[in-house]
Amino acid sequence: MAQLLRRLDDEVYVEYNTFGLDGTDLPGWSSPTDEIYHFVAAVRLEAWDAEPGPADASWTPADSATFIAESGVVAIISMMDGKGHDFLIGPPHFEYGVHMYLREPEPGDGHATGECDETWLLRFWPIRDVFDPITHAAPFSYIARGVLYYSIDLEPEQLVQPPARREVPVPVSAVADWASLRPDPDLDTFDGWLRRLSRRAEDRGVTVHESLREAGVDIEDGAELTLASCTPPRARAGRFKDPLIDLYYAERARRGSFPGEDRLREYADGERIAKELCHRDTRTFSVPVEGRGALYVPPGVSRRVWRWENDILGGELMDGGLTVDRQVLARNPWTRQVLVSGIVTVLRQDHDRRGCGDTVWYVVRDAEPHEAARVLCAEATWEEDPDQRRALDEVAKEKLIDLQATYRSRDV
Repeated sequence: MAQLLRRLDDEVYVEYNTFGLDGTDLPGWSSPTDEIYHFVAAVRLEAWDAEPGPADASWTPADSATFIAESGVVAIISMMDGKGHDFLIGPPHFEYGVHMYLREPEPGDGHATGECDETWLLRFWPIRDVFDPITHAAPFSYIARGVLYYSIDLEPEQLVQPPARREVPVPVSAVADWASLRPDPDLDTFDGWLRRLSRRAEDRGVTVHESLREAGVDIEDGAELTLASCTPPRARAGRFKDPLIDLYYAERARRGSFPGEDRLREYADGERIAKELCHRDTRTFSVPVEGRGALYVPPGVSRRVWRWENDILGGELMDGGLTVDRQVLARNPWTRQVLVSGIVTVLRQDHDRRGCGDTVWYVVRDAEPHEAARVLCAEATWEEDPDQRRALDEVAKEKLIDLQATYRSRDV
């Protein structure tokens, strides 16, 4: 039987009756209600571990589709600048199904602003692992740095070519392998908190609603249990209409940090998804990610990283992390440090550590076996041929010499 993993209520301003799902290969969608073009939609997003049964009778089926998820994180986006909260539906590079339902707005839908014109329910579930290193893990195109700096178009021979044959079998994972599809009842999220609250209320012989009222929440028996309805007034900052941002702001305010609303949204979504990608006892740590593509690595994506570690404890790991396919690549005898690499799964950016240049710090965890298998497969698939690399070096060198000569002639 399909199990609901997580849910999120959101509001999105829809323009020209068109919206999309960021993080997927789906084309644009439109509301079945054709007579309105600009409106606020209350959206309920649900992630399931298998195809769910039909929604209750209050919902009318509107559409269904299948798609490939890039990172396993999706968001509703409208034509201009409207964007909903990020929502974790599962692992990256999976095929998913989605059912869309529609109903008339009801009290408490979305963020309870009372301004919603429509209410949608989007239910997502995983179908199968479709990871392909040729499609999903191709390296950056080869080109000399000087040629790249001048934005010279790449010649066909300078593009990374798919290997003629694949030496390593592509790993195929099962749904149950992935932490994002394994419910953890004690996870530090709203749903995890609600499960713990329900257990405590049952042990005391009271209902969840009675327990909430004892804590100062004004909620009636039978009312839907959502983040907004379960939050005591004293725990809210009362500054933002979006309860997800408002609650996060209140938490940050206690730490003396007051970022802007856009950054609050980014932080709140990132920290929530990072928790959902882990189990309660998972060890996390920070690593620097450098070079191309470092600015934004999506949560849930696994990759190899490198860092310098202290080598003064007889080989003991400094934070217990970076253990998967760990390789010691160099030693600095003067500083007693080692350069190591390992395979990790990215959880979110580390807001407390500032990078420099093209270096960004991320909170990560060691990759699980099925995650590391994808990285190792991609590395073996795209392993460079030394003869081809030398030939490409010669092509790039000639182009760079010609380019420098052209610029010198313009200066004369």
